[in-house]
Amino acid sequence: MRALPCLILVAALSAVPAQAQELNRASQKLELLGDAPVGCVANGARASGQRNATYQDNGPTGGVVVFPQLVDGTTALARESGIELAVPIICNASHTVTVRSYNGGLLRQGAQGTGRSSGGFSEFQAYQVGVQWQGQSAQVGGQGGSASIAWAQPAKGDLTVAITVPQGTAPLVAGTYTDAVVVEILPAS
Repeated sequence: MRALPCLILVAALSAVPAQAQELNRASQKLELLGDAPVGCVANGARASGQRNATYQDNGPTGGVVVFPQLVDGTTALARESGIELAVPIICNASHTVTVRSYNGGLLRQGAQGTGRSSGGFSEFQAYQVGVQWQGQSAQVGGQGGSASIAWAQPAKGDLTVAITVPQGTAPLVAGTYTDAVVVEILPAS
């Protein structure tokens, strides 16, 4: 009886290598897929080169430029003022940068028409807005309107927005002067 258990053990040991040699090897391919949608992202601006101007950041969607002393106290003429803003931009496709001024200058709130007033006073102060992006520039001023820069490839860096108010030529009527400047960064469709 002793021989039987040994034979079974030997048979069991010899069967194990036979099974290892008969493994069915298979392979599978795993594919990876991702999508990077077209887009442009702008972050909050940084101010520099301020002359009689300050900047209040409202986050990535904009801010407010304030001219604390828009006019000279003795002549009521607009004082020369200016500011440069650096806006960090990332666009992963071709895109267009457009700058637009709604009034084409600083217009007194409540002014009628073009802002010209009687007696040699004015209710309008012209200024220039320029943008620089990837070595190209565009400028809007005087009569308003818009200007654009088209860029045919992805790019990242600082978009520079420069606002310059020249010395006034006519005294300004007392009041609050405003305009809205919009800078749009639109990816190509």
